[in-house]
Parts: sequence; structure tokens; C-alpha cells
Amino acid sequence: MAYKAIRRIVLVCVALIVTTVSALTQDYKTLLGKWSMTSETDGDPVAWTLVLKDVDGQLTAVLGTGEGTPAVKDFTYTNGVLKFKVPYEGEYYDIELKANGEKLDGKWSGNGNSGKTSGTKS
Repeated sequence: MAYKAIRRIVLVCVALIVTTVSALTQDYKTLLGKWSMTSETDGDPVAWTLVLKDVDGQLTAVLGTGEGTPAVKDFTYTNGVLKFKVPYEGEYYDIELKANGEKLDGKWSGNGNSGKTSGTKS
């Protein structure tokens, strides 16, 4: 009898893990693709491109700027929030974004400055 109870508990746990992993995977699937981004402070906008990809089951980011495709550092996606660092004019800046439908809204900060960052899916 104890064996059957343990077996049921294990099966329920496995089902919960599969469901959770599936939900987390689906969570970022709507973000995949190319985003046209703008970061600004004091009305001075900087346009750039964010490409979110699924690589081996993990969300990854690639940037596109007038300076090429620099590497993203410290990329995380937790509780619907994207956080990463991007190089700009020799410094790394923090970006934090949250998806709002077909938009990404958030902020940037670094080098003693900060401002708004937003984007729409291309």
C-alpha cells in the first residue's frame, strides 16, 4: 500500500515539474523575434534592435546597433522581466524590460545617467 502512495506522489511531482517547465517555456515564446527599441534621456533617442531567440530551450538576446552586434552580458529572464547589460560608447549599461502585450517597456541606467527604454515587435 505504501508503495502505491509513494508512486502516486512521484507521478504527481513529475507531472507538476513537466507542467511548470512547459509553462515557463511558453511564457517567453511570445517574446521571440525582432524588437525595434529606443532608449532615451532628455529627449535624445538612441535606436537599436533587440532580437530574442530560443537557443536549446533557453531565451537568449542579440543586439543590433549602428556599431554592429555587440554581446549582451548577464542576461536573465525572471518573472516576466528581462535584464541585461549592453555596451555603448565603451561603457556597459543596464537594461530592464517588461513585456506589455506587443511592447517592451522599461529603463536603462549607467555611466551616471538613466532613462526610458521601450520597443515594439517588428
